[in-house]
Amino acid sequence: MKKVIKKVFKVIGRMFLVLLTLFVILTIIFAFMKKSLRQKNMDILKADGFVNLVSAGDFDMNVNIFGDGKYKIISMPGSWDATLPIEMKKLSGYLDDDISIVAVTRPGYGVSGETKKDVTTEYIVESTRTALKNAGVEAPYILMAHSMSGPYVTYWENKYPEEVSGVIFRNSISTANEEMPEEGFPKLMRNVLVAFGTFANKTGWTTVKNALFAEEYDEYGEYSKDALAFEKASVPNYGEVRNYNVNMRTAWDSIQANDIPKVYITNDYETLEDAREYLMFLYGEVDEELAQELFEESQSEENKEHRKKISEYCKSLGNCEEVNIPAGHDISDQKPEEFVKEIEKLIDRIK
Repeated sequence: MKKVIKKVFKVIGRMFLVLLTLFVILTIIFAFMKKSLRQKNMDILKADGFVNLVSAGDFDMNVNIFGDGKYKIISMPGSWDATLPIEMKKLSGYLDDDISIVAVTRPGYGVSGETKKDVTTEYIVESTRTALKNAGVEAPYILMAHSMSGPYVTYWENKYPEEVSGVIFRNSISTANEEMPEEGFPKLMRNVLVAFGTFANKTGWTTVKNALFAEEYDEYGEYSKDALAFEKASVPNYGEVRNYNVNMRTAWDSIQANDIPKVYITNDYETLEDAREYLMFLYGEVDEELAQELFEESQSEENKEHRKKISEYCKSLGNCEEVNIPAGHDISDQKPEEFVKEIEKLIDRIK
């Protein structure tokens, strides 16, 4: 029996050694492939005018400028949103000539360069301000935050109010959102995710994975290949996950009510038909059971409490109006006309 067990462990040991050797070899190969794969996708995007790399300090940020209007909307992406420039290119087609959109992306997003620095709220704001100046985009700005960018825009408009003429919160993170657990199993899993994600980014595993498995973006029509190229090139920084709590606290601690015009746009489904419209937009068909589930979730007591906290957040900022556009998380993509109307209303308040 001992001989059998010994033989089994010997076989397992050899298999482990083979797998480890294969992993090391693939890691070396992928590390060499990373640069060429990102460059290949960058070439696609350059040809279609989606690459404008400027210095943001220790890395180059992709700053896409759509239009030359006097009212400059600085659009910041949600978590790991590599396709923001495509979304803003589409949205710009609905805007008047006196409004321009500038899409800025954080380290590793799309074709933006990577950084070795700690990705904090202060770092993101300062690097973005530097990139805008180097791109020739001068203040005042209308800051537009989607999702994860909420804390960064909140900090920016409180730290540098003289640079900001207006703020649009596009279904973004606010004080209504809870912090991540800082102890126990959830913290352990987050640390594991950050460690593995950081390793995968540095060694090229992320880039190769994207090259092999990134899904087509048919919903972007003529820009589908560009959206796919952005996704394949993206190696978003896991420092945002690690610093999630501290980044929010930095932003919330900076809040002082001011008179800068602001609008917070939510996306709750007000009727069952709203949920159906979203599913039709997303899938081209409606799953009635899922539509009912989405509607009930939107009307739940938990969500009502969340909306109440958003109202408190808006009140703390000062001069902040609340608007609801029933849609998916990316409101402007599903209902651009309604979204643009809210932009125009905000600009009327700025004038």
